[in-house]
Amino acid sequence: MLPGLSPVDLNPPYDGSPRRAVVVALLVPPVAAGSCGVNGGSAESDPHAFDCQVLLIRRSINGRHGGQIAMPGGEIESGETPEAAGTRELHEELGFDAADPAHRITFVGSLDPAYVPASDFLVQVLVAVAPETPAIHPEPKEVDEVLGAELGLFDPRITPALVESVENGVALRYGAIPVPGERRVWGLTARLLCELAARTANV
Repeated sequence: MLPGLSPVDLNPPYDGSPRRAVVVALLVPPVAAGSCGVNGGSAESDPHAFDCQVLLIRRSINGRHGGQIAMPGGEIESGETPEAAGTRELHEELGFDAADPAHRITFVGSLDPAYVPASDFLVQVLVAVAPETPAIHPEPKEVDEVLGAELGLFDPRITPALVESVENGVALRYGAIPVPGERRVWGLTARLLCELAARTANV
């Protein structure tokens, strides 16, 4: 937590049913195919989870949370499981079918759901791995850019950068994590990726 900032209550309210959403932390190889997988690296390469990249998107400037860096995902529809919703969102936003065996994408676990007070969403984080990055065809109405960032960048032992800016006339001060391409990750996405990095630090 940055000095001078007040904590936000991140517990869901007891008197209500927050909306449910899912995001997918898809870990893909940094360079070599096969270097990220359920059982770690191949015989030639045995990378730490920090060496894998997490697939991120920059949301369309005209959409909800426009311009922000995020993990692919969205609201869970009625009757869907989180994994079904995550698979659907990957297809809708990035154009590939995570359920297709040809991609060899494996859902390996999840983080504790995270509550977002501003939008009353309870967000389920699914963690998946792929031995190679699928062919990506982003939906331009939802995604402006796709990028990969090494999971190690989100090691919570690294002090975040302090950002002070004015957006839409509102003065903001927040912690952010720089990623390649002169981008920065902040807010919920940064918090969730720091949790994932912390959980894999000793793997």
